[in-house]
Amino acid sequence: MAFRWKLIGALVLTAVCAVIGTYLLTTYSVTSRFDEFRVENLKAAAQDLAGLLGEYWQAQRSWEKVERLFEAQVFVRSQGRVIYQKSLLGQFALLDPELNVVACADERWLECHLGQDLTPLAKQGIPIVVEGTQVGILVPLDPADLTPLEQGFLSSVQRAAMVGGIVALAVAALLGSLLAVQLSAPLRKLIRATDRIAHGDLDFRVRVRGRDEIGKLARAFNHMAQELKRSEEARKSLLADIAHELRTPLTVIQGNLEAMLDGVFPLSQESLAPVYEETLHLGALIEDLRVLTLAETGHLPLSKQRVELGELVEGACEAVRPAATDEGIEVQVEAEPGVVVEADPIRIRQVLGNLLANALRHAPAGTAIRVRARRVGDEAWVEVHDQGPGISPEDMPRIFERFYRGDPARSGEGTGLGLAIARELVRLHGGRIWAENREGATFVFVLPLVAEPGPGS
Repeated sequence: MAFRWKLIGALVLTAVCAVIGTYLLTTYSVTSRFDEFRVENLKAAAQDLAGLLGEYWQAQRSWEKVERLFEAQVFVRSQGRVIYQKSLLGQFALLDPELNVVACADERWLECHLGQDLTPLAKQGIPIVVEGTQVGILVPLDPADLTPLEQGFLSSVQRAAMVGGIVALAVAALLGSLLAVQLSAPLRKLIRATDRIAHGDLDFRVRVRGRDEIGKLARAFNHMAQELKRSEEARKSLLADIAHELRTPLTVIQGNLEAMLDGVFPLSQESLAPVYEETLHLGALIEDLRVLTLAETGHLPLSKQRVELGELVEGACEAVRPAATDEGIEVQVEAEPGVVVEADPIRIRQVLGNLLANALRHAPAGTAIRVRARRVGDEAWVEVHDQGPGISPEDMPRIFERFYRGDPARSGEGTGLGLAIARELVRLHGGRIWAENREGATFVFVLPLVAEPGPGS
């Protein structure tokens, strides 16, 4: 069943239950209040009639012929015709002081109470007192019997409640249908949009209307589609980059091996050396891709421990110092002692190695690479600064992308994944990394410090 019909059915069912409940509650409340009104009205009338009967007894000095008052009829007319007639005292019975029935217009009541003890009824009656002496008791009869006017009044109330309920049910059904159409229409659009995106149309978007939950759902859907498109573009770019990076070393290997097989190159150590170097490059590229993929998906295992960041920096700089000396570049280290972080020392050394390798590629001979580790608030900052040409404004937003090289002249150096790996490794440690220009390029990564124990710890 379609969502629209389910929603309409639920709204109509709710309206039916509400209408039935309202009808029952209204009729019960009106009937109860009307019965209370009749009882109170009967008591008030009994007070007046008790006085009238007292005057009768005072004039007659007995209850002789009082039954005529109970037999007297009152005619109720409407529009020139008699609606009904009733006895003036038809709702009462008159008892003498010995609790004998003197007069009553209701023969059914007389038959029902013939020979019974009327003491409980007498207690509910109105005493008739003349000159300080009780001469009788006026007892109200059971007010359950309704007059035609009273029955008509209750029937009209019930009909009004029923008509109001039917009108409310119709209005609820109409409004429910409009609401269901209004809710189901954007959902159908989202279903069509989902189907189009599932078939590869990642540029399709739904129109956002309103700020309610449906509007938020549409915005979330468009955001999801945008992220899917971005991921798909990143996937295609990654595949293209990998294919490009693998093509060069494979071409070199294939060309050298074909030349050896054809006899163009002799099968010697000198001829095999380029092939071996390219296999090393392929191995490094595959390993970097593995590390980057695991880091991006959060599956790279980390062996964290409390480490002195200054010692890591010193060790990483010492490892690249021979290569830097060969290039005529000096490596300067300024490490603040006592800067302790919780990190995987192998991975943080890898971050430092990638940043230092990048600095070596861009630092001119005769300059220096300055590495600084220090405490800034509750964070540990590591800065790697070279005195090269710096990073161009157009390259700055993309330097941490995989396989991106800002300098075409150095496109053959490294795997193009070093900075991307450094970014992901720092992120896995809960830190952040960025680059800026300060008379050369400066790369900064930040890690949270280990909280120092208090005096009472």
